[in-house]
Amino acid sequence: MLGWSPDMFWRATAAEFEMTVEGLSGNVRGGPFISREEVRRIAAEHGVRPSLKCNPNAKTIGGGP
Repeated sequence: MLGWSPDMFWRATAAEFEMTVEGLSGNVRGGPFISREEVRRIAAEHGVRPSLKCNPNAKTIGGGP
């Protein structure tokens, strides 16, 4: 139904999966996957951690080298 390979399916984030299902069903909400308030609550609960963008081993999916 999604047209994804198994590898693509297992690498997808929950947000990517949700947006894909919404797009295929024609039920696009257009709102954020998670609210700012929910992000604040999670950050307060778990503390601040370094961004993955700062990791020298991080890789961009679908981007160039």
